[in-house]
Amino acid sequence: MGGKPLGQLEIDEHAAEAGIVTRLEAFVDTIKQFHEVRKGSTSAVEPEKVYRSAPPLIRNGKTLIIPRMSPQVEAVAAAMEAYGVKSIVLPVSDERSLLYANKVTSGKECLPYRVTLGDFMRFYYDGGYGGVGPGEVEGYMAGSYGPCRLGKYALEQRKILQDIGFDLPMRTTVSNNAYSDMGLGTQFERLAWKGVVAVDCLQKLVWRTRPYEKEPSLADTLFQEYTSRLLDCIRKKSPFDAMLEEATQKFRAAIDPQKPRLPHIGINGEIFLRCNDLSNASLVRTCEAAGLEVTISSWAEWVKYISSNVLENAKRDHKVGKIIRSQIRKWVQNHDEASVRRHFDGFVDVCEPSPEKLLEYTSPYLSPRCGSEALLSIGAGIEWMEDPEYSGVISVMPHGCMPGGIVAAMSDKFASEVGKPWINLTYDGTAETNNMVRINNFAEVIRFCHQNRKEERAPRNKPHTIKL
Repeated sequence: MGGKPLGQLEIDEHAAEAGIVTRLEAFVDTIKQFHEVRKGSTSAVEPEKVYRSAPPLIRNGKTLIIPRMSPQVEAVAAAMEAYGVKSIVLPVSDERSLLYANKVTSGKECLPYRVTLGDFMRFYYDGGYGGVGPGEVEGYMAGSYGPCRLGKYALEQRKILQDIGFDLPMRTTVSNNAYSDMGLGTQFERLAWKGVVAVDCLQKLVWRTRPYEKEPSLADTLFQEYTSRLLDCIRKKSPFDAMLEEATQKFRAAIDPQKPRLPHIGINGEIFLRCNDLSNASLVRTCEAAGLEVTISSWAEWVKYISSNVLENAKRDHKVGKIIRSQIRKWVQNHDEASVRRHFDGFVDVCEPSPEKLLEYTSPYLSPRCGSEALLSIGAGIEWMEDPEYSGVISVMPHGCMPGGIVAAMSDKFASEVGKPWINLTYDGTAETNNMVRINNFAEVIRFCHQNRKEERAPRNKPHTIKL
């Protein structure tokens, strides 16, 4: 704004006319005063301070620091190192991340924005990490174009970090071109993609095993072991097929066959929130403690969707060259994904619906041109609701998330049509018990329905007797 006054009105179903009028009148007074006092004295805003760009990664001696959204980030960072870019994934987010971020934000921002900003601030206030100091690094943050505020994360975070004395150059990548703007080549992209799929599948092993493990924490220990070995293979560009086969056998052996199978639910929603334990208050473990088995929508689901979206946009715009490149990219992506997933088949369900299939589920309710995570959450949720192996759905979102709000507005309809529970949980980073109560109530309903279905399927040796 170059120092000019800016008014912002937030209007919802609770907004009163008098309050809006009062704010408008106050803003008019502000404008008049500004006009009299600072007439002609405003300064122009430098374009580079507000322009969103995605500069490619370069080997300039700097180390990229990347917020730890989830273990998949480590696979991407390992692939960067394999292709000559030094990178460090920041420590797991904790309460300090939010405490630092809350000092420089209003609390109305997206929770993922505040968590990742707090992670950068922790790095600065702790004087570095992994032997690398604040003056030797560049930040790395994903981005996008369109209505989601993710597109402004990198720009705004750099501004705030500069204000506290941390001059952190920020590199970013955007989903609108399927993250092909990183500048490290197709072999890097394939290696990173296979690493992400492998971590997705290792997480599926944990979720399948942990509720039934023979020894406490055995599944978590195995996950840490095989994730570490996977990252070493990625850094060295070594094959990891045999290691994944071994992991599947170890997890299979960790299950106590005497423990009965629990009701199975699916969790979808905003990708950062559903993957980040601090942001969702350890949702998976909370559900497991309530007596449920959990599956979360994978990272791969989003990556495949944006690749498919790039192809559809190229077809719409009649860009022949881009159509060919996008189609080849999609074929290679599917091939590499299948080459990883086959090592887990037979123990966990690794067959996920394609983006086209998810959009087919969603299209009666929401146009595919909407282009947001709402499409995937609705599609995946409907697919789970129709699958007899699943007993319910949880969708998660940051407070104020627009795609999450779309899902929440429609989910009651899906639940009533199918006859299974679907709840929506909102998180804003504050300590609360409401979500915990809702999860336990949700689990109680599911257990009741699950038991009824088991009794209906059980063989009956005696005929029903009707008492009049």
